[in-house]
Amino acid sequence: MGEKQSKSTRMALAYSGLSLAVFFWAINTVIARSIIFEIKPMALSFFRWIVAFIIILPFAVPHFRKDAGAIKKHLGFLFVLSVPSVAVYNSILYLGARYTTATNIALVVATMPVMTILFSWIINREKPYFLQALGVAISLLGMLMIIAKGSWQVLLSLSFNPGDLLIVLSIASWSLYSVLLKKRQIDISPISFLAVLIFFGTLCIFPFYIWEFITFKGFEINSVNLSIFIYLGIFPSILAYIFWNYGVKTAGASIASVFMYLLPIFTSILAYLFLKENLCSYHFFGGLFILAGLIMSSLR
Repeated sequence: MGEKQSKSTRMALAYSGLSLAVFFWAINTVIARSIIFEIKPMALSFFRWIVAFIIILPFAVPHFRKDAGAIKKHLGFLFVLSVPSVAVYNSILYLGARYTTATNIALVVATMPVMTILFSWIINREKPYFLQALGVAISLLGMLMIIAKGSWQVLLSLSFNPGDLLIVLSIASWSLYSVLLKKRQIDISPISFLAVLIFFGTLCIFPFYIWEFITFKGFEINSVNLSIFIYLGIFPSILAYIFWNYGVKTAGASIASVFMYLLPIFTSILAYLFLKENLCSYHFFGGLFILAGLIMSSLR
């Protein structure tokens, strides 16, 4: 009984953490769309992670002492994990946001669960079960309902551009990271784990930022931009990654990826509250489909 209750508690924490992670990323998406033409993509990504590393480092140092052996043992694999998660995902997402619309980004995000299930099958030999596949399909239907604004004509009239391909690449990199995260058990503190990933990932971004700075120059340093980087460094970087990593290890990459369907729901609510965009009936019904798919995907 105790073991069953403990597992239920872990799953509840995992689902709560995954939901919070997606919520923080929804705010990140809204912020990115508002400043992406003022602050270039590589600068936004690079300084976001610099701030995150400065904040997490004092908390990580005490853990480094006891985790040093495990970090050294898995150093190569940690570097591999840092590339698709820290270096590629947000950098390419910010770059793609310059050339495509928020609607198209939301549509591309809908491919993440499918990509994750495919990578899980290829890399971890995890075959999708029936309820999981059905849940993904139902959530996808809800996603399309929101994007199409309740009209199939709107969906059919959508056009795609090179920016959409960049978003596909960023989503594929995150799906790959989520699957690799489950592949090997690394017995170190979540704080140490994330700090190492941020360090390696930021090093990978650095040469691209230098090229961007030489080509396009920098950005204005003011209180608004500083507050944006502090938010990006804490919530969608440190907290969201810790919550997501725990969710993947507890619930599995395929189930965790379905929580990304919450992104358009959170984004719509935030747009209503802060950008004065309207909420319509298709947001409500699409949200119900997404939540139904999430619940179905979590059942075994």
